[in-house]
Amino acid sequence: MALQDLQTLVDRMVRADASSVTTGDRDEAIRAAVARYSKDRPRLKVEDVAAAGGIFLALPQGWDGEVSALVELEHPIDADPPSRITPAEVAVEAIPSGQRFRLPRSITAGQQVRVRYTVPHVVDADTDTVPAADREAVAAYAGAHLLDQLAAEKSGDIDSSIGAANINRATPAQEYAARAKDLRRRYMTGLGLNPDRVAPAGAVVSLPSSDSLGRTRLLHPRRPR
Repeated sequence: MALQDLQTLVDRMVRADASSVTTGDRDEAIRAAVARYSKDRPRLKVEDVAAAGGIFLALPQGWDGEVSALVELEHPIDADPPSRITPAEVAVEAIPSGQRFRLPRSITAGQQVRVRYTVPHVVDADTDTVPAADREAVAAYAGAHLLDQLAAEKSGDIDSSIGAANINRATPAQEYAARAKDLRRRYMTGLGLNPDRVAPAGAVVSLPSSDSLGRTRLLHPRRPR
């Protein structure tokens, strides 16, 4: 499902108010939802990088300096047991040409280092990296974003038809805000997250349960140094 299908899902979630939402507003809401989803469920990418020699290693080609995070390094590749370097052992340093990794030990020039890291999800006319199981949740977050905007727009409106007998009736702004809250909760519960937390506490990336030779990771602790 590419961007057009996600747009359709969002339209359905706010269809009663479609006339009040521009396509630009909707697409901006989708971008915000994909950005939020990228923080909660970042995409895992794996790339082999050739060492230049020493304790410094170039970043992989797909690294996004603003949002990427290191999951782990593997060196040597396919060792038995696996030899992994954790993020706590690696520093991402700013240098005049950009960024680089500072490693805890020297690596011989030309040797390959396997880098597992996170990148944002992509949703455009041709590409959709959001898993099918999470698409409705992402659409729900975009819908909540739009309803928040509508609530803000309506917050200054006064319905003169509301008399004393109906003083407890929710205003349009309150109704939009309540619906936004419901959709945001739908997003959180859809991802199995705590719906009461305000912002993502960190990224969750699922690594395969087995190593490159098909054996369970838990049976192969890191090689002691």
